[in-house]
Amino acid sequence: MADAAQGAIENDAVPLDAAPLDAAASQKISRRKLIIVLAAATLLLAAVSGAAWMFLRASPADVPDEDELKPAQSTSTPKAGRGARKSARRGQPSVFMKLETFTVNLQSDAGDRFLQTTIVFELSDDEVAEKIKAQMPVIRSRLLLLLSSRKPQDLITLQGKDKLAEDIIGEARKHFNAKPPEHELLEVHFNSFVIQ
Repeated sequence: MADAAQGAIENDAVPLDAAPLDAAASQKISRRKLIIVLAAATLLLAAVSGAAWMFLRASPADVPDEDELKPAQSTSTPKAGRGARKSARRGQPSVFMKLETFTVNLQSDAGDRFLQTTIVFELSDDEVAEKIKAQMPVIRSRLLLLLSSRKPQDLITLQGKDKLAEDIIGEARKHFNAKPPEHELLEVHFNSFVIQ
């Protein structure tokens, strides 16, 4: 019996020279894992860098500053519901007024989501621009509240963005000193619109 037990022990025993081979194989596997992890990290870094470049490459020089009001011909096609404002002033140059960029948290159950947008008002003339500038702190505050009350899924569609533009027009018109005619604040345009 002792011989049988001794034979079983010898069969289960690992030769002394086999242990270094297992350590070498283990090191090769560790190196492969390290190479795979480094390659994945490099790809992730490249993807994040590309996304950041796309996000930051938008040039704010596309629209004049708030202080620079630039007359220009409106070439946009009237949209449904907005045709009355456009037809009342056809053939007259528009004035564009760029507001500061808005960044707000959106109402979301799926975690933190935010909207970053630059709004441009299309106005009938310079006089309207002066009226808006006089009320800008109040208008900006109301627009921040309006934007932060939206849900991301409501802003993804074109109809959602059009509805937001209509609501912005309504909110901005509330704060004129005197009730403006319908055709003074013509349109709201989004120079940038990013939801994350």
